[in-house]
Amino acid sequence: RPAKKHYLAGIPMPVLVVLLRPLGFLGGTSPPTSLHLARVPALDCEFEELSLAKARRYHGMSLEQAAGCSKDGRRSVLLLSRITTGGAFDGRLAEGDVVLRVAGKAVTRPQEVERLMEKHSRSGEEVCWRVLRSKKEVEAQVLPSVRSTDGTSRLLVFLGIVMRGTPRAVAERGGPVRPHTRPGEGLYFWHIFPGSPADTFGLTAPGWLVQVDEDDTPSIDGLLEIIHSGRLKGREWLRCCTMDADGRQTVKALQPDAIFWPTVELARGAASDDGPKPRWSRTEHSDG
Repeated sequence: RPAKKHYLAGIPMPVLVVLLRPLGFLGGTSPPTSLHLARVPALDCEFEELSLAKARRYHGMSLEQAAGCSKDGRRSVLLLSRITTGGAFDGRLAEGDVVLRVAGKAVTRPQEVERLMEKHSRSGEEVCWRVLRSKKEVEAQVLPSVRSTDGTSRLLVFLGIVMRGTPRAVAERGGPVRPHTRPGEGLYFWHIFPGSPADTFGLTAPGWLVQVDEDDTPSIDGLLEIIHSGRLKGREWLRCCTMDADGRQTVKALQPDAIFWPTVELARGAASDDGPKPRWSRTEHSDG
């Protein structure tokens, strides 16, 4: 009988150290910082490994540049495969750039770039990147990126659809860039309550609510403005247009139920280091 195959996966300790230190769990801060206030260094890009042979053949790397990038016997360099839209690297670096040096040092691993950028994030100074772009050596000044959670601070439940502004992680996942898919914009939904009008009439998550009847819904405030204007009052059916991550639209006719499924807004108060824990408030919104 063949043996079962087992797969082991884990997160490297250097990655965990970088994440845990700003939270105060490694002696960096005392007492530990609230998750809503913690800020950790991050790279607004993704890398691919590129052999020196391909860098020379396809990207115009010279013998001198190749010798300067060779490190610890590694015969590869880093290629920028993706830049986060709206991030610190956007407009400074470009997809397809071959990394020669960061802060004057040769780098062959993403972790080395992370450590150099983290070191300069404390001072807030720009870091000099030397890259090959279109077979020419280019210098770019890049600010270190420091991220904090964009944890949910506001939710809206409409027809049983739980919505919020687009999370940063969803926006950075890729796909067509549209106004409603940018971080904090649009009405992104990931959960539909069972038995709600949206569930009853076959709406599926995740996606974005982009239109109700003839009105666009660019944000929570935009949808609340439509509701408060009275344009939806007394309507037996609402035509709701949703869009998935690939830009495909779906239109569903949903029947409102103001008694069992009212429009409800949940908002979280501001957090502070020494103040009380943030509290959530609940508000029902009616038509007109």
